[in-house]
Amino acid sequence: MRAGVGHEGGGEVMEMAVLAGSMSTAIFVGSALPMLAKAARTRDLDSYSRGQLVLANLGNAVNSVYVFSLPVGPIWFLHLFNLACTLLMLVWHLRYAGRARPMSLDEELEELTRSLV
Repeated sequence: MRAGVGHEGGGEVMEMAVLAGSMSTAIFVGSALPMLAKAARTRDLDSYSRGQLVLANLGNAVNSVYVFSLPVGPIWFLHLFNLACTLLMLVWHLRYAGRARPMSLDEELEELTRSLV
């Protein structure tokens, strides 16, 4: 029997659990967004391990069987975000890792200026 089920005040326990799940989801999403933004902006993914990204995606796929058997709640949103995040990082790694980093506009202007001098 789960904690709070069948006991007076069980609804409050579930409300607290959902609140905690919602807060942790927001924290995890907030912690990953800067990494995604930097990877999208710089396309520099050489420091990421392709093996780790593949295993993370495999683990997420297997974990999906469990997560999607649960009632819809914060864990679904956290898992969906994690699925999207790790898949996106793997796709970007396959696409950009090991390639020369694209120059920024400032770098291009600096190189152009040097070539004209």
